[in-house]
Amino acid sequence: MKNRRILITRPADRQQELRETITALGGEALSLPLLAIESMERNDRLRQELDCLADFDALVFVSANAARFGAEGIKATGASLSPAATLFAVGTATAREVSLLLDLPVYSPSRGSGSEALLELPELAAVEGRKVAIFRGEGGRELLAEELRRRGAEVTYVEVYRRIPAPDAGAGLQRILAAGALDGVILTSAEALRHWHTLLIAAGSDGCPIAAPFALPLIVPSRRVAELAAQLGFSVAIDAGDAGATAMVEALAAHFRRQGA
Repeated sequence: MKNRRILITRPADRQQELRETITALGGEALSLPLLAIESMERNDRLRQELDCLADFDALVFVSANAARFGAEGIKATGASLSPAATLFAVGTATAREVSLLLDLPVYSPSRGSGSEALLELPELAAVEGRKVAIFRGEGGRELLAEELRRRGAEVTYVEVYRRIPAPDAGAGLQRILAAGALDGVILTSAEALRHWHTLLIAAGSDGCPIAAPFALPLIVPSRRVAELAAQLGFSVAIDAGDAGATAMVEALAAHFRRQGA
C-alpha cells in the first residue's frame, strides 16, 4: 500500500476512517465524492412511520446512512421502539453505527454483507406474522423485502435519505489525475459504482486521462457489487465482504501483495 494513490468516492463526511486507515499503511488517500447524501424532509408520511415504530418486531438498517439518518429521525421525533424489537444491519460497519447511535444490540452477518448475507441469519428465518421496518434510502433493492414477505412478514419501508450526484465530479477527477496516476478506487455502494462508470464514459468522450480505466482495481463491499462491476466492463473488482474501512483497505492491500506491487 505504501505510496499508492487510492481514490475514495464516498461522501466527504464519511471518509475520515478510510483516509486514516490508508494513511496508516503509507498510502495517499484522495477524495472524490460521487454521491451527496441528504436527509429526507420529515414529511407527514415519515413522521407517521417513525411514530409507529413501537408496533414493529424488527428494524433493519441497510446501510450506514440508513443507520445515521434513521437514528436522527428516531431521536428528533422522540419515537419509541418496542422493548422486544430486534435490530438488524446488513454488515458489521452498519451494525456498529446502529449500536453506537441507538445504544442497542444489533444482529448482523458475521461473514459477508448485503441482503443475501442478512437473510441467512437464523433470527430472520421464522418471521411469519412479524412486522418489519426496513430503513433505507429513497428507492433501492427489493430483494430483502420480497424475501421477508415470502417468509410471511409484514414489511414497511422507512426511507430516511436520498442520493444525488455530487457536482463537479468530472472536474475533480481531472485535478486529481493532474497530480499523478491512481492505483485503486474505493466504491462503497452499487450507486457509487454506477456513477463512477458514468464518469469514466463521459471522460472517455474527451480522451480519458486514466490509462486503461476499466482495468484500475476497484474495491467494493459485496459480491453483488463486484458482479455488477464485471457486468459494466471492469476487469478488477475486489470484494471486501464489508463496507467498513478496515475490511476495504485490507482487501486492497492484499490485492497489491498478490500482484507483487
